Amino acid sequence: MSGYIGTQPVPQATQTRDSFTATSGQVSFSCSGYTPNFLDVFLNGVKLAAADYTATNGSDVVLATGAATGDILEVVAFTTFTPANIPSGTPSIDDNGNATALTIDSSENVLIGKTATGGNVAGMQIINGSFFSHVRDGGVVQVLNRKSSDGDILSFEKDNTAVGSIGIQSTGFYIDGESGHAGVRFSGSALIPRDNGSDSNGVNNLGSDISRFKDLYLSGGVYLGGTGSANHLDDYEEGTWTPVGVNFNINSVSHATYVKIGRQVTIQGWITNANGTGGANVAQLTGLPFSSVTYSVGNANCANTNSNIPRLHNRTVSGQAKLDFIKNNDEGVPGADIDAGYLIFTVTYTAS
Repeated sequence: MSGYIGTQPVPQATQTRDSFTATSGQVSFSCSGYTPNFLDVFLNGVKLAAADYTATNGSDVVLATGAATGDILEVVAFTTFTPANIPSGTPSIDDNGNATALTIDSSENVLIGKTATGGNVAGMQIINGSFFSHVRDGGVVQVLNRKSSDGDILSFEKDNTAVGSIGIQSTGFYIDGESGHAGVRFSGSALIPRDNGSDSNGVNNLGSDISRFKDLYLSGGVYLGGTGSANHLDDYEEGTWTPVGVNFNINSVSHATYVKIGRQVTIQGWITNANGTGGANVAQLTGLPFSSVTYSVGNANCANTNSNIPRLHNRTVSGQAKLDFIKNNDEGVPGADIDAGYLIFTVTYTAS
């Protein structure tokens, strides 16, 4: 036996077998030992009735009628069998005598590896009519192994109706909701949306208008409205920059900001100019936060007292982090003409 009921071990039932070849008329045979009433006697393979022999002293078997020459007498003796002693009030199963393996307490809770419910003690408990729990110290608590086919490994129900499942698809582990509820599948390095028990495309939302996530941290980009390279937004940033005047001097910078979305950069600035310090060459600003891939035109407004600057605007310089101030159609504005008051400008360009 691999186990027993009670607190003391039950001896395994064993037997001893003695075999004799009789002489003429032999009636007494000395055995290796037996317990009276716990033996069988066979003569030439035929089991003898209790009236055919006497076996009372624990060693000798005496036939009522002598055997014939060459008869074969066999005595099979059995050990006594003592039922396990189960003390009152201690229902449990012992693991072969060295510890209590299973306990059933007075509330009919089943405990394995522990003797009391609750607590942070390693073991398993099945609470009567309620739930079961496992506690393991420093290892996997439970293993659920589905063999051969894909499908659900764990199913969840409410009021006997399926509400969700956890399982395996050949391309990844999934968590599914039932009947129109969203799910996800973990496939390699991707998190795949699911709906109605299968992968979905363009169906599931991340959050809602009243239940939103907070911040989203990405090391890569976002594909918006499509999956082509033209839909890939890989950068967004806001910041400030420091305008540097070329051929005119800047007294102060009220503000100089930029917004970069992908490769599109929009800069704005408001600066105060030095009076009468500009030169004859084209007024320029350097220090743009990013170089421009080509020429882009923006707006500008200048307050001055010494010159007339018709149709003032600005233009980024291709391949450089610089812009020129232009008047009329394509005529550079001398730095000397931007002499007093303020200079306000904005331009949107493509970063290289």
